[in-house]
Amino acid sequence: GPAGLRPVGSAASSRTGLRLLREAAAAGVATSYQGVQIVAWWGPRGASTSVVQVWHERDRSILAQVTDMGSASSAAAPQASAAGAQDPDGILGLSRQLLVLMPEHYEVTYAGRGSVDDRQAQIVDVLRPGGSLAARYWLDTATKLPLRRETFDSRARMISEDAFINLRIGDGGLRGMPVADVRGWSSRLDSAQIAELRARGWPVPALLPGNLLLIAAHRSLTAAGPVIDLDYSDGLSLVSVFLQRGELPRALPGWQEITLRGSAVYSTNPDSRSLAWSARGFVYTVIAEAPAATVDQVVDSLPHDARPGFWGRIAKGMRRLASWANPFR
Repeated sequence: GPAGLRPVGSAASSRTGLRLLREAAAAGVATSYQGVQIVAWWGPRGASTSVVQVWHERDRSILAQVTDMGSASSAAAPQASAAGAQDPDGILGLSRQLLVLMPEHYEVTYAGRGSVDDRQAQIVDVLRPGGSLAARYWLDTATKLPLRRETFDSRARMISEDAFINLRIGDGGLRGMPVADVRGWSSRLDSAQIAELRARGWPVPALLPGNLLLIAAHRSLTAAGPVIDLDYSDGLSLVSVFLQRGELPRALPGWQEITLRGSAVYSTNPDSRSLAWSARGFVYTVIAEAPAATVDQVVDSLPHDARPGFWGRIAKGMRRLASWANPFR
């Protein structure tokens, strides 16, 4: 309800929670650290787990190397790239940019004290407008760095868990840090360049279902032509849409064909967070950190080519057989 009708304690708790998240986002930029993250996701078709080696030098980009524990094929997915990838979502999904959006769609509240990996922590909850828990953060009491994050769908089912199992604060942990991958997304697009892309027929929606706003766009030049990376968020969920002119080959080793809302797409991992398809001259790859229902809506909102599915092909084959058997047709 309106802020004026909430108990004073609730308003104070909201201010404290938001302040702590802002301090955590700032600490993620201003603090040097090295750590190991366990990242687990649960989707409608299974789960995946990754181990992420993370290095961060004060005021620099995060370097990350991902080892996937669930499926070797995910090494082909953009999120499993070499060290040096862009990090629009910050450490454990906290950045200044996302925290501008978060209060517009969620209520943030301080939830008490706890601990992660033997470090004292302060707990902050992120609630949906109806009051259900969307996410829970554990922030290091000493440094304010995020230590752990859990996210939940609208039915209170946990969909992801990210946690540091080994965190070293300070420059001492940066020895052995890999060299940044120079092939990272180097060219950020401004509003005029995005408008130019749209004028040239590139599908660049400003908003996706689930209140996901376009917060950043990058262009990378590859041997196969330019790739556009569009990042969308509501302050908590993050969806990246990669666009490239062309068409997917009929066979995609390591990818499985699945159906979302009647459209055939390819998935590279059992939690269905990496999806690809081609339509109207473009190849779409969606990498999502969002509830399955939101991912379904996003995929459904993007262009798809109408083509007969499996049962359509079977039915067409049966009609052809029937016509051969019926001399009057």
